[in-house]
Amino acid sequence: MTRPAVLITRRIPSSVVARLDASCAVEIWDGPDAMPAGELASRLADKHALMCLLTDRVDGAVLDAGPGLRIVANIAVGFDNIDLAAARSRGVIVTNTPDVLTEATADFTWGSSSR
Repeated sequence: MTRPAVLITRRIPSSVVARLDASCAVEIWDGPDAMPAGELASRLADKHALMCLLTDRVDGAVLDAGPGLRIVANIAVGFDNIDLAAARSRGVIVTNTPDVLTEATADFTWGSSSR
């Protein structure tokens, strides 16, 4: 059985990559800057999943470049960088990390209000 192919657009914690690598074929963009749109599109050709950041624009053209794409997992609270209607029309699931900053925000708020 072929392992699902995953593209990650930035370096993420190695513990996360290790968990993915146990059951998926993982490819990680290692460039110093955000992955250029053309590069993102070309690398999606054989991918089943995309893990991206808010700086990565995922529009209809990018989604079309990955005909086997089933999920876009945005490592961000929001998802303004993803064309949700285009994803929906292609049957691609979109996720985000809505509570990723909750504790940090609470700590920051508490710290600033206690001064």
